[in-house]
Amino acid sequence: MNEFARRRRNRIRLGLAAAAGAALLFWHTDDWSRDFTAHEAEIALYAEDPRLQPLYSTRPTVELIEAIRRAGLRIGNWEHVGEAADAESTQVLFVRTHRLLRFKDDITMRIEDLGDRRRVTGESRSRLAVGDLGRNPRNLRRILRELRSVLEGAVP
Repeated sequence: MNEFARRRRNRIRLGLAAAAGAALLFWHTDDWSRDFTAHEAEIALYAEDPRLQPLYSTRPTVELIEAIRRAGLRIGNWEHVGEAADAESTQVLFVRTHRLLRFKDDITMRIEDLGDRRRVTGESRSRLAVGDLGRNPRNLRRILRELRSVLEGAVP
């Protein structure tokens, strides 16, 4: 193969890789107005995305802590790093590591006691202060989906 053909083949490969990267970026971007600028997301009472609204449960706090821990551990690249408590809430802490680039996100799930029920909220924050390309909202939607699955499978 001559030099011209080799360079042409390399340019074609580079073009295909760039097109695949652009398609992947387009596919993963949920909210074009936030994904390139925000590096955090939260589960909040008035979230525009209904999948990011708090979860309410009548289960005891101890049971919810264990359910959140199990839900996080079901996600392959998440690491449970502990729990913390203050006067208002109990937090369950995770670190998510990107499989390829090794970027890290800190995820805090919070359980607030409201008397007869508990409210589960949380936040996900990238350690790099650049746009997260929608990763943090996806982290929260994933943990909530796994948590619901764990709670449905548990005996009340």
